[in-house]
Amino acid sequence: MSGGENPFGELLQDYVLECLPLAEQVADASVELERRWHAGDPADDLLASLPGPLHTVKGNSAMMGLAPAQRTAHALEDACGLLRRTPGRRTDAAGALLAEGAGLLVDLVRHAAPEMDSVPAARFVDRVRGWLEAGGDAADPPPERRRAERRGGEQGDRVDSVVRVDFRRLDALLEVLGEGLIQHSALAEAWQAVARRTGACEELDRLDQTILALEKTLKRLESTLMETRLLPIATVFGRFPRMVRDTAAAEGKRVRLVQSGGETPLDKAVLDRLSEPLIHLVTNAIVHGMESPDARRAAGKPEEGTVRLDAAPQAGRVVIRVADDGRGLNEKAIRKKAEALGQEVRDDDVIPLRSLIFLPGLSTAEQVSALAGRGVGLDVVAGAIHALGGTIDVETEPGKGTAFTLSLPVTLAIVRSLIVEIDRERFALPLAHVAETVRAEPEAIREINHRGVTQWRGDLIHVTDGGAVLGTEPARRAPRRFYVVMAAGGRRQALLVDRLVGHQDVVVKGLDPALGRPDVVSGTTILGDGRVACILDSVRILEGGRRAG
Repeated sequence: MSGGENPFGELLQDYVLECLPLAEQVADASVELERRWHAGDPADDLLASLPGPLHTVKGNSAMMGLAPAQRTAHALEDACGLLRRTPGRRTDAAGALLAEGAGLLVDLVRHAAPEMDSVPAARFVDRVRGWLEAGGDAADPPPERRRAERRGGEQGDRVDSVVRVDFRRLDALLEVLGEGLIQHSALAEAWQAVARRTGACEELDRLDQTILALEKTLKRLESTLMETRLLPIATVFGRFPRMVRDTAAAEGKRVRLVQSGGETPLDKAVLDRLSEPLIHLVTNAIVHGMESPDARRAAGKPEEGTVRLDAAPQAGRVVIRVADDGRGLNEKAIRKKAEALGQEVRDDDVIPLRSLIFLPGLSTAEQVSALAGRGVGLDVVAGAIHALGGTIDVETEPGKGTAFTLSLPVTLAIVRSLIVEIDRERFALPLAHVAETVRAEPEAIREINHRGVTQWRGDLIHVTDGGAVLGTEPARRAPRRFYVVMAAGGRRQALLVDRLVGHQDVVVKGLDPALGRPDVVSGTTILGDGRVACILDSVRILEGGRRAG
């Protein structure tokens, strides 16, 4: 329920912001406890970490009048108390009970509302009560309760230093910063024009120093504002332990999730759109990639498979890797399905496997289920990642597993770009996909199979005319003077341009789809001279052709 519909909407938002990470922490720990108890590990340290966050969620839920969440947290708290006193009851069934209740708690907190459905919580509490009665008194001893309350109080002290800001206000601040960057660029260009006309003088030197100081100040402001928009990727990773557990159970498989890099920061706007692609990739790894326990044992593997979810910053971007130790991709089945979809696949034409698995509608599942075989393939994932200005690549080894690597910008708001000119129009190319700029010597470009190619760093790459890509090519023109080597994933391609204008931080603005635009344009920006420039989608341009070699 939104703040406009409910007078307590802002309080509910604060409740979710504080309690959801705690509930997700409990859910992650419960899934790990279930796994470790199955392996015979009592996991005393992990079990001891649960009462604190549970007590905080219980107290906050009671304060907000959210009885289902309060009762669920209380039931979990009592179950943990009994399990800490009686290690002999740490069985698979107890682990499953904790994982189920923790997952329910996450849902209750995430969708907090005064009129929330109380039936699922009531059923869970009844189950816990019956389980507790079979094991003796479930009340926590007073010392343990006091320790839980003390940890909850420490949590509250940390929260007091946090000021919560509506993300829409940050967007508004970003708009203001963008206008400031544009005006600074306009001021710098005006100063250069005056300096060329009048020559050097003391006043212009002072103005130059002031413009440089203003640029540094704006950079600091930009950096600070970007930091306020960043959230740890753990806010997305947190939902996967429970999802992996439930999906593996539905498939009759045993799968362990290993995560790293949860502290890696990403813009909230990117995180909001990243969840679905990652869910698809992780689900795909379990359903398609992972073998059954019997098949893994026959192959000399542990019965329990592993899915890894890793994130790390890299050269101003964030790289996320989703890997499994399953059977690997079945190239024969993929090629057969691709041919059925009308894709020409010749034995003498080495089409990269990644190009085939991202075909629309491609699915190798033999049976339709709730999780596979519905014709919703990896093309959906690739489209979502490309829409974020990212790239996706795949590595696979038969019998060893498959890994998908995503490379994403930290933010979609401000992009460092190379400004180029094509047929008297200026365009922005994100520097993250620019490998090199080269003066275009006519003798260095050849034609093979009616396509231009050139030698670059010991390899042949295709050369594409910028005017042809954008539809701006005039009837007659002089040869392009430069080309920009673009790189994304394993692909390389050169784009011919007339002029290299320079580097600039551009504020990304959306373009109304109703206006129509080429597929290779991802957005627009305003340059220092007031002109509107299109931001080119390097990935889409690269998809227009493969490496020549």
